[in-house]
Amino acid sequence: MNIQQIDSRKTKKAVERAFAEFRRYLLQSSLDKMPTITAQYSLVPPSGSFSGSSTENSAVKNIDYERKRKLVMEKIIHAVNKLSYKERSIITMKYFGEEEVYDYEVYTDLHLSHRQYYRIKSAAFQKLAIVLNLVVWKEQEILIKDIDLKDSEIIEWHF
Repeated sequence: MNIQQIDSRKTKKAVERAFAEFRRYLLQSSLDKMPTITAQYSLVPPSGSFSGSSTENSAVKNIDYERKRKLVMEKIIHAVNKLSYKERSIITMKYFGEEEVYDYEVYTDLHLSHRQYYRIKSAAFQKLAIVLNLVVWKEQEILIKDIDLKDSEIIEWHF
């Protein structure tokens, strides 16, 4: 019989990678994909097909990038908004603040004990992983042996 359980460590890492991607998208501007205006020369003669100008290529890349950026950010914001108030407070303070903060700073600011903080944070990560479809499963094999005892095999205890 196979039973699947959530691999908490790997699931937490997957959610943290999604948060890192969110922060990167939040900080990046689309200026880094501007079209080049410098003329480019090539010794290879042009082929018969038109590949588009650098401006068109940049525009297509910008549109694709912005579409992906918007989708990822909306998905993460939607997932975080589904959390309870305490869970949302922990996640936003720890991962979406202006500066990097330590765990003890977050649970001190929220007036939580060390144990409460990690319990709530763990539950939040489980929920986020499910909503974002980032759950990592581990399989455990459990062997069940059927034991048939016949009347002659029953052990009698004498005291």
